[in-house]
Amino acid sequence: MMQTDALPATIQTERLTLRAPVLSDLADIVAMANNPKMVETTATLPFPYADRDGLDFIQQAASSSELRAYAIAGADDRFMGSILFKFADGKSPELGYWLGEPHWGKGYAAEAVIGLLAATRHVPGFTQIGARVLQSNPASIRVLEKAGFLLLERSQGVVERHRGKPLLIMGWRAS
Repeated sequence: MMQTDALPATIQTERLTLRAPVLSDLADIVAMANNPKMVETTATLPFPYADRDGLDFIQQAASSSELRAYAIAGADDRFMGSILFKFADGKSPELGYWLGEPHWGKGYAAEAVIGLLAATRHVPGFTQIGARVLQSNPASIRVLEKAGFLLLERSQGVVERHRGKPLLIMGWRAS
């Protein structure tokens, strides 16, 4: 069984639903990801972000064994952002997420991270989770700290867009 198969299909939190990204999310995905501010805070979202990028994301979320992506949706089931685990042989799952700018500063990212961790804490292979965050992104650092992540090491970005920038490697352990 792949790690992705062990994860719940849908996760409910107080205000959010974490569910599979679907084709009807495409317009919202593109509208929110195609924002120059997203380039400052994410490692891999392309910019400009086109329909093809959104379609690739939806397809990869449905079929990849290397990641498990969830759409973050509000009470109206509209796409607000994405949260995912990346998998690499011999490593703990790595958490990644992004939230569209209209939803920043409202606690949604922390709620999504905490909800995802709560839903996976007893799933084999998910007792330790890693995350990387740019030191220049204090909001994302706070999200991870609220969810119980601790600083493991300081490093530098290796992704082309952030090469050499101060990077924090953070970790979480199920209790």
